[in-house]
Amino acid sequence: MRDEQPVTLHWFTTDLRLHDNPALAAGSGGICGVFVRDPALLARHAAAVRRLAFMDATLAALDAKLRGHGSRLLVVEGNPGEILPPLAIALGARTVTHALPLEPAARARASRVAAVLARDGIVVKSAEAALVVPAGRLLTGGGRPYRVYSAFARVWEALPLREPAATPTTFLPARRIDLVAGERSRHAFAAPDPALPPAGEEAARARLADFLAEGIGAYRVRRDLPAEDGTSRLSWHFRWGSLSAAAAVQSARAVAASEPSAREGVRAWVRELAWRDFYAHLFGTPTEGAQAGSASPSQPVPRLAEPEWRLDDAAFRRWQDGTTGIPLVDAGMRQLRATGWMHNRLRMVTASFLTKHLLLDWRLGERHFWSELLDGQLSQNRGGWQWVAGCGADAQPFYRIFSPTRQGARFDPQGAYVKQWVPELRNVPARYVHEPWTLSPLERRTLCPDYPPPVVDLDEGRARALAAWERMRRARR
Repeated sequence: MRDEQPVTLHWFTTDLRLHDNPALAAGSGGICGVFVRDPALLARHAAAVRRLAFMDATLAALDAKLRGHGSRLLVVEGNPGEILPPLAIALGARTVTHALPLEPAARARASRVAAVLARDGIVVKSAEAALVVPAGRLLTGGGRPYRVYSAFARVWEALPLREPAATPTTFLPARRIDLVAGERSRHAFAAPDPALPPAGEEAARARLADFLAEGIGAYRVRRDLPAEDGTSRLSWHFRWGSLSAAAAVQSARAVAASEPSAREGVRAWVRELAWRDFYAHLFGTPTEGAQAGSASPSQPVPRLAEPEWRLDDAAFRRWQDGTTGIPLVDAGMRQLRATGWMHNRLRMVTASFLTKHLLLDWRLGERHFWSELLDGQLSQNRGGWQWVAGCGADAQPFYRIFSPTRQGARFDPQGAYVKQWVPELRNVPARYVHEPWTLSPLERRTLCPDYPPPVVDLDEGRARALAAWERMRRARR
């Protein structure tokens, strides 16, 4: 009697694609893809309604891809440690594959699941599927992850890219999955939300192709202009793994090799992906991840070099709502609330304003971004906030304070971005749009009567922040 084809159960997590997925390629025989809607995990994202909706849309796109192979995505709800072992046994799978987890809670969850599977004699294989360079491969002479980005990036750029992973062609038939899984797996995907970006690996690869064809050449300049569509808009695809970061870098470098005029843009964009790897490597190494912060955005992190933060609920609410009276800050915060995304230049400006001019704890801003961002990810969100606040790995000095007025004059000189998101200022001339408080009282009543006065005088806020920094330095000495 001929042996049945071996079965691999692939546990999709943040690698929601078939193309260039080393974790998926680690399987053999007929592959059954499963996504476990873990209540504990979903609870950490509960406030991020849009992010969960985009995740669901990405899962629907993955299901459609698998159906094109005669299979389907099995979506079940519960504790992975309780669901995966009996499911693997029922399917006859002797191997479970999954993407290498990078962040503390995911690593702990994967370890628990692996321990339960091992008791049943099931082999677990994991492989890096999210980063350009796997976490742990790039270490200092002392054997630790780099904590200085520039040193990290120099080594990172020089490393050869891995070979693309083969796309599996043999998947378990949908009818067999139905027979084993039964009614509990009948997950109903919601209709796509037109307010969200297109989801799934086909949409991600199409967006990458458009960006490399139309935007990469001017990226180095246009990436800082929030009124223009000068960035890749791929962060949410990288976050959910519907696009391979390694494949994206390979495609970008191929463009640079064939089009010399695109080389500067390609290098600038690729170095942004190096930042992504940099933060992920810190969180992807157990000892460093523990130092970088806890697994949950709601929990405190070890206190580093920080000043004494102020308490001002009213000012924080104005920052959240985009009603600070500082136009560039308000535009960024309103873009975030309306779309679930904010231009990176504005992420730095709004974060600097909260932690420096308002002198409010960066964790407040981190939690707010976590609840709003489509691309929200612990390592990237926390790493960015600590960088701006001056208390993380390779952080900018606390005394470096972004001026929202100078940033606006430099990167939004005509006020197009501000006027798009702060319509109260649409009638204000460009030379005043970033400082409407310099208008005469009559001009303000005529041109922008509904726009609030600044929540803080920028010069006074800056001076207060520098004084707090100096007090902290003296206390530490």
